[in-house]
Amino acid sequence: MEKMDWILVALFLAFIVWYFVFCFTNVKEGTAKIVVRFDGYIKTLLCKKGHKIDENGEVVQLKEDELPQYPDFLGGLRWVSLLKPLGIDKILVKNTRFIKTLSNGKFEKQTEKTNFILVNHYQYGLEFNGAEDKNGLPLSGKMTMTAMITNPFKSSFCVRDWFDALISRVLPCVRNYISKYSYEELINRPDVKLDTDVFRSMNMEGSKGEPSIASILQQEYGITLMALETINIDPPEGYREATVAKWKAQQTATKETEETVGRILLSVATEAGIEIDMLKAKLNADPSLRGKSANEGGFKEAFDYARDLVKRDRAGSGLTDVRVGNADGTKLDPATAAIVTLLSLLKENKKEGKNPKGEKDKQKDPKDMTDEESLDNALND
Repeated sequence: MEKMDWILVALFLAFIVWYFVFCFTNVKEGTAKIVVRFDGYIKTLLCKKGHKIDENGEVVQLKEDELPQYPDFLGGLRWVSLLKPLGIDKILVKNTRFIKTLSNGKFEKQTEKTNFILVNHYQYGLEFNGAEDKNGLPLSGKMTMTAMITNPFKSSFCVRDWFDALISRVLPCVRNYISKYSYEELINRPDVKLDTDVFRSMNMEGSKGEPSIASILQQEYGITLMALETINIDPPEGYREATVAKWKAQQTATKETEETVGRILLSVATEAGIEIDMLKAKLNADPSLRGKSANEGGFKEAFDYARDLVKRDRAGSGLTDVRVGNADGTKLDPATAAIVTLLSLLKENKKEGKNPKGEKDKQKDPKDMTDEESLDNALND
């Protein structure tokens, strides 16, 4: 052969090699690619160790004695077809939209043009806003959805946007669950778990045997939902601060009531010459002893003395609020229920402008009374 002939042969062989190289594509581990011809589905190329694509297009695990679809030495190199270099067979490219979960707990919305499909577990973000609790309080929050595409064909061709399909199935379940509880129950009750309960409900069949939402996602869209996890649930701006302030005020009011009644009981027990525990036991057995005189076995005089003692303390200090310590340092038990109830009713009626009998005070509006007058009324009741 002449020199020119050798050159032509070399060029032909180079062309053949180049052509065959372009008949392959590289598939990264944990992903899949879809081959289309004139926009029609041809096949799915998978690269996931220990897995294969079955006859239904599902990503399934290899059996113990089953050989892999592709030799290990090829790595992620996959044969497409002889028509790929001609542009007839192509790798499907789609715009993928999803919410990415960052390491700092924040979410990032992403839109990527990709030619592959992720077939590994991935934590996608879910945000909800204006989800009303049972009291009509609008809540917002974030959750993560651990999901995996188990059928690349279905996720690509059986639904317009697989991520939107996932969101549209999960979000209504989240909103429905939130509507059954108050915000306080959602964050405080140990038996109320938004993520766990919603995930469980999504895997339950309907009352008439309808398929579960999770099975619909898997069978129709090729998406397997693995888990849900709540990151946060937030009330409207300012609600949390108002709730904390209200709680602190309630705690302060409760503590003041317990301390005041504790001092009264100590004074009554001392005046009557008995121990506090015995006084509590007597009042538990017969609450009416508070209004009976000593001759009748009661403690009326002792309670009157306690009232005068509080009056003197207030007058001597010149303060509108006398903080008296709890004598035994413990919370009050049911023995003092009568006194605590009276003080609590006075505080509530003070807000409503009514006396303990539910009638309007003709002489002085209770909300204008001092703490001394309120306590005096309680002791005189």
